[in-house]
Amino acid sequence: MFKILVFLGFLALLLALHFSGVFDAVTVKTNLFTTSELATFNGVEQPFLYVALLGTVFNVTKGAKHYAKGQQYHVFVGKDASRNFVTGKFKEEDASDDIGGLSNKELKSLSDWMKFYNREYQQIGNLIGRYYDKFGEPTAYLHQMNKRMQESQDEEQSLQIDRQTFPPCNIEWDADRGTRVWCSDKSGGIERKWIGKPRQYYTVGSNIFRCACIHEENEKLGTIKEYPGCDKNSESCYIQTDK
Repeated sequence: MFKILVFLGFLALLLALHFSGVFDAVTVKTNLFTTSELATFNGVEQPFLYVALLGTVFNVTKGAKHYAKGQQYHVFVGKDASRNFVTGKFKEEDASDDIGGLSNKELKSLSDWMKFYNREYQQIGNLIGRYYDKFGEPTAYLHQMNKRMQESQDEEQSLQIDRQTFPPCNIEWDADRGTRVWCSDKSGGIERKWIGKPRQYYTVGSNIFRCACIHEENEKLGTIKEYPGCDKNSESCYIQTDK
């Protein structure tokens, strides 16, 4: 009986050690880096290449051909140069993590970069500074930028819906006849089962218009106007321009 109890006790200990190891393996630890600590992960002082984007640190060592010293994207290594992802400035003196003042289109591009890094590279931790505090908590600045990036994505989605509903016209210019606008079932790069008629399509609340191919069900909208001098039933028209 004693031997059985000893055996069961030993088995319980082994199981405890085993599952302890399993839990340790799946526990995600968020590492925090100071600016000076992150700077050492440049492939020289440390054998790894780390890049921070919006305060999130990624291990990009497997992409050394792009990020190693002397390569095109080395400016991003060992620091947070979020702004440079959309400005295209790759000089060290231009490196900046401040994305304030970027347009919605630029913020949308930055959001796409973040999705790319999350898909292609391993997250290592967070950088203490503009985006995360010393406890690893998101700062008010990060919350503000995340809100703006979400707005930029919503705006992009709205523009895509607009293009699907009011596809751009085909446009060409002829020296003798002037500007021609016309519609097809692929005009504006939007494939569809209808063609539409070329019309002036105005943005709500604006006096600026673009040429759009309008489906008959949208002809009566207040933001739609016919081109002067054009046959309203034609899919092609030479438009009048001011001389």
